[in-house]
Amino acid sequence: MRLTITAAVHARWGHRVDGLIHTHAWSVEATVLGPVDCSKVYPADDLERLLLETIEPWRGRYLTDEDVGEWKGYQPLLWEREPTVEEIVRHLWSALVDRVDGLTEVALSESSEFDRCRTVRLAA
Repeated sequence: MRLTITAAVHARWGHRVDGLIHTHAWSVEATVLGPVDCSKVYPADDLERLLLETIEPWRGRYLTDEDVGEWKGYQPLLWEREPTVEEIVRHLWSALVDRVDGLTEVALSESSEFDRCRTVRLAA
């Protein structure tokens, strides 16, 4: 048996992939594993706060590996690699793994505001 908690927060930011800048409403999740008999795996409010702190620098920005200037009011935020959903999940994991004991998974979903939704998960 496994006892986990998953917290999710929602935000909007852009990214530039394959030369196309676009925004999504995102769902960012972190899952923590705890002892089966614990009274609380991890404080949910603390986990949500850590998620929000991690993505706060991305609000009002578009993630990019090449600065192409302002886009529709969004300022560029330069990354070493192209900010695919997979790369964003790796960044989230790196930012959280040393701060969240028991972290087992980080997930990022593009919103289902259109006719599709994609989720990328990185798990230990």
